[in-house]
Amino acid sequence: MAFLLEVITNGKILYNELVMKKLLLAPCLICIALASRSQSGDSLLHLLAKAKEDTDKVKILSRLCTEYYLDKPDTAMLLAQEGLNLAVKNNFRIGEAMLLSNMGDVYLSFGNYTKAMEAQLKSLDVYEKIKAPGEAVNTLHAIALLYSDQQEPRLALSYYLKEYDALKIHPDENGLLWSLIDIAKTYANLNLPDSSQIYSDRAFEIARHYYHNNFPGYFLNTMADLYAYRGQNEQAFQYYRQSIPDLINDEYYREICQSYLGLAKLFKITGQMDSSVYYAKQALQISRDKGLLLAQLNIAGFLTTLYKSLHIIDSAFLYQELNTKIHDSLFSGSKVKEFQNILFSKQIEEREIQEVQAAYRNRIKIYVLAAVILTFLSLAIILLRSNRHKQKANALLHKQKLEIDTQKSKIETAYQELQATQAQLIHAEKMASLGGLTAGIAHEIQNPLNFVNNFSEVNADLASELEQEIDKGNLDEAKAIARDIRENELKIGEHGKRADAIVKGMLQHSRNNTGQKELTDINALAEEYLRLSYHGIRAKDKSFNASLKTDFDNSIGKVNIIPQDMGRVLLNLYNNAFYAVNEKAKLQADNYQPQVTIRTKKIDNKVQIEVGDNGKGIPQNIAAKIFQPFFTTKPSGQGTGLGLSLSYDIVKAHNGEIKVETKEGEGSVFTIHLPLTANN
Repeated sequence: MAFLLEVITNGKILYNELVMKKLLLAPCLICIALASRSQSGDSLLHLLAKAKEDTDKVKILSRLCTEYYLDKPDTAMLLAQEGLNLAVKNNFRIGEAMLLSNMGDVYLSFGNYTKAMEAQLKSLDVYEKIKAPGEAVNTLHAIALLYSDQQEPRLALSYYLKEYDALKIHPDENGLLWSLIDIAKTYANLNLPDSSQIYSDRAFEIARHYYHNNFPGYFLNTMADLYAYRGQNEQAFQYYRQSIPDLINDEYYREICQSYLGLAKLFKITGQMDSSVYYAKQALQISRDKGLLLAQLNIAGFLTTLYKSLHIIDSAFLYQELNTKIHDSLFSGSKVKEFQNILFSKQIEEREIQEVQAAYRNRIKIYVLAAVILTFLSLAIILLRSNRHKQKANALLHKQKLEIDTQKSKIETAYQELQATQAQLIHAEKMASLGGLTAGIAHEIQNPLNFVNNFSEVNADLASELEQEIDKGNLDEAKAIARDIRENELKIGEHGKRADAIVKGMLQHSRNNTGQKELTDINALAEEYLRLSYHGIRAKDKSFNASLKTDFDNSIGKVNIIPQDMGRVLLNLYNNAFYAVNEKAKLQADNYQPQVTIRTKKIDNKVQIEVGDNGKGIPQNIAAKIFQPFFTTKPSGQGTGLGLSLSYDIVKAHNGEIKVETKEGEGSVFTIHLPLTANN
């Protein structure tokens, strides 16, 4: 097998020297004819000359491909083919995957998206077979970029997220940074600004640490794109302008075009048409000089729209022709068809895997539902027994009251029985809370299951329509139906994962309380129990509605608590708040809007949790008694008077405090303070 070890230096071929050193492996020789070399490429060639093991040669060839594929794609393709042959010969699977990914990069530089996708998918298949997800980061990123260029942002997002997961397993700060940025840009492109903001904020935090606040031009350029996507034009202007000098200095021509085009779009938005035309033409000139076809396509399309808006039809027509010419070159009908065939084949393969996984998940769902039914039956039996015990205890207390004067000798026994009765009442209170919680969980599970069932039925109908359209030869309609099926499958997967998360959360909360504290995200805990409490109330009373307002302090971090106990406290407060606003709604006119508010805040070395409502409020003459056992403001039979008492004890056990501020007729606010120290 021939192997490359020849290079041109200042126009003089070092062939004879390489032969004398016996660095050539006959029978054939690949020559890199480069007018100039980078220092890194030069050093890699020296390493290649000294390498003895074939696996080392494969790795160096891969690095040389990365060095040359943009400027010298023909040379890079020869390097990739040589490295791939050597890797296959030595059964070096990771090297095989690396060189396949390199070939995909080279094909993309030629504008051949079909070959590029084929190579990258083969690379990913090798990585998956050898179970090396951490090594597949570059391949996942390349596939995501190909989907993005082909206007498939949802598919691109799925691979960006896979790349992000792989980087979390094998941490790489720079890789994480750019993965977060790509995810943020894709969410912005999908018109999901909240998700985009979350990931861009994470990226900015990493960038501050990684670049020590001395951001390079290509990072500023990317952040400017994100601000422009979200309509934050002032910040976008600032970052585009700051990025250009550094990009010009580093000769990052693709990013220079991106910054110029970004400025042109912003100037068009602000009505500065002359500046918009100037920067767009600057970008077009650079993209032409450097052969950046995709950049030319975007710029020509923008100039067409710009001149149309200025009613300069001849210029608009000129750039429209340029746009059409480049588009046909990159995305001709045959190329698009080839690319779609690759996607379709991949989807069929993935669908077969998904069907097997779906069958397994369905079995799990059946087991879970059976467990839930058994749990409900057990709870019903427990509650029935508890109610009978309560009735017996009340009868016993009444009998003891009548006989107390004549049975003083039995006072101690009666006292012990009273304690047992109180324990049963506390247990009943916990079971009542659990009943409300399970009602909320059942409601939460039902929603995603409904989505899964509905989209499954729709896909069955679409599959029948797809067969009919294929039989008729209506390929365009068949493709449209296939896209609908794919989108529905994504939704089925999304809602299936939602149901899975709910079930896992239910199992977590159903564990016996060990009394062990653990670091817990208090914001997530508060939000979760708020949702479950609300759906629990709604399950009992379909007509009930309330506005939920949350204000969480993200700087709190995790708090060392017993999550099951603190969840019970929050559930009691939420249930009381919903009861208060519901009672007021029954008495008020239609213009009353029930509202429950949850707010968290970090104050010094404590976390403050506020649960407020605009309900009936508590009269001042009884407000001081509400934390006493068995005291309740609810009508007889609707409350045990133990919820707030138990909550008070739990908060005290966490070295915290709970208090209430209330105004009759206007509402109440319960405030919890918990220490943030590790020993709380």
